[in-house]
Amino acid sequence: MKLQKNIFFCLLFIAVFGYAQEKTADSAEFAHFDCGITQTKQKLDKYFFASTPPVELRVNNKELTYTTFQLGKRKNKLYLYLRILEDNVCIKKDKNVDVYFKSGEVITFKNEYPLNCDAFFAKQLKKKEIQKMRENEITLIKIYTYKKNYEMYVNEVQNQDIYHYIDCLSGYKIKKSDEVKVKKDNKREKREEPNIIN
Repeated sequence: MKLQKNIFFCLLFIAVFGYAQEKTADSAEFAHFDCGITQTKQKLDKYFFASTPPVELRVNNKELTYTTFQLGKRKNKLYLYLRILEDNVCIKKDKNVDVYFKSGEVITFKNEYPLNCDAFFAKQLKKKEIQKMRENEITLIKIYTYKKNYEMYVNEVQNQDIYHYIDCLSGYKIKKSDEVKVKKDNKREKREEPNIIN
């Protein structure tokens, strides 16, 4: 009887754990309300930059593959970063990303990042492109690579995250390095303060 109980609990644990893993892998269940903007002391092309958390998009035409959709800000300009989470995917510096909207419109983006086999795409967004993404629902993103094309459907929750992150970054002011350092030092001081017991 005890053995049957243990087997039952093990199977229950595996089923619950498997379900949780499946849900965690597809993080499109709820929209995020905090901005979650990250800025470090690092520079990109001699300028400080900030970025939002990535939105994970499931690749529909390749099993168990994801693409991250991330927004960044540098020199008061917004950037779109896409990365296919798979090894040895080569993307050339060309017009190789199509963004489809519910209205039927399509915007084609040109990769401004050099030819790479790290599956990385980067594009500085123009005001019209930002406005289009903010006001219209994205339904599909296609990335064209040397060997294969990757298609990612974008759901309503992911669209809400994209709108939210565009708004967050648009209003975010890039900090200078000393401002970032001060915040880190303050956190470090709080951690290092000894506990005084009376």
